[in-house]
Amino acid sequence: MLGARASAGAAQTGMKMSNASQDIPIIDIGSLWASPGLSDVAALARQVDAACRSIGFFYVVNHAVPPAIVTETFAANLWFHAKPFEEKMLLKLNKWHRGYQAIGGSTLVSSQRFAAARHANQLESFFMRHEVDPDDPAYMSEPLQGPNQWPGDPWFRRVVEAYDHALKDLGMKLLQVFSTAVGEQPGYFDRRFAPPSTALRLIHYPPAPQRRPEDLYGIHPHTDYGFLTILAQDDVGGLEIQRRDGQWVAVPAIPGTFIINIGDALARWTNDQFNSTPHRVINPSTERPRYSIGYFFDPSLGTEVRCLPSFVGGSAPARYDAIRYGDYFSMRLDANYADRIGV
Repeated sequence: MLGARASAGAAQTGMKMSNASQDIPIIDIGSLWASPGLSDVAALARQVDAACRSIGFFYVVNHAVPPAIVTETFAANLWFHAKPFEEKMLLKLNKWHRGYQAIGGSTLVSSQRFAAARHANQLESFFMRHEVDPDDPAYMSEPLQGPNQWPGDPWFRRVVEAYDHALKDLGMKLLQVFSTAVGEQPGYFDRRFAPPSTALRLIHYPPAPQRRPEDLYGIHPHTDYGFLTILAQDDVGGLEIQRRDGQWVAVPAIPGTFIINIGDALARWTNDQFNSTPHRVINPSTERPRYSIGYFFDPSLGTEVRCLPSFVGGSAPARYDAIRYGDYFSMRLDANYADRIGV
């Protein structure tokens, strides 16, 4: 059944792409769930390598995440953001970057490519990050290693945790492809993600104002901080990415797919040969809200991010010093999320 659904989905995507940017490839990753051999992984790695060296984004089909899980998580997204503001603020974003962030709670201050924003981002979010065992010595004593916050309804927590588990499994499957794409053995990234640090972000963008200033965005042009972002979005539209020539192109929703892009940490590992692509969101509708679910799949906080030898040498010296991932990520968060308690 999975193969049949993937074939149908691929046919649908082919029709959809006639109205979408031809820059963004669609990669069928179904072979990862069929005891792939080295040749299967290498074939996927070549496609991922080409995407990462050019546009930095790609769609994936045949990803094995049940559609019902995605549908129910979008329902949870709408349910949470429909709650009264005062009730959501009881879960205000804590210093471990978990909980609710109100509209206007983030403003681009620190970016590798863009000047500071004049307006706050026009979105609100609920963040759930990787769980930390209370018996872990790092619990509530190190950055990003604190408790999640949950509303009272157990249904919401069950749904969001199910999505988190499914997307974490997908990220772990993809590691062998990315390990091969950077010229290493398929297991290279495994111990650097043992365990991964993750964040699940339920996002709501309100309808655009009737008279929108040109520099008012749902989310300001930026690059992502981490390793991979796996995105599900509704059909309202508004996500755009910037090609290397500076042109902005749309990234429409395609049923049955996730959109994957690489972030600044993977770009650092590859000495910027893999492209951490700028992107932005402008809700095109003055009537409909926009909803999306971002999943940020990153290395263990203690992992050292260092330019890989195969990307350094000759006319390409290392552009970055080695850095512990947790230190790097905390630095980026502290610069851009002023409302974090304790920051």
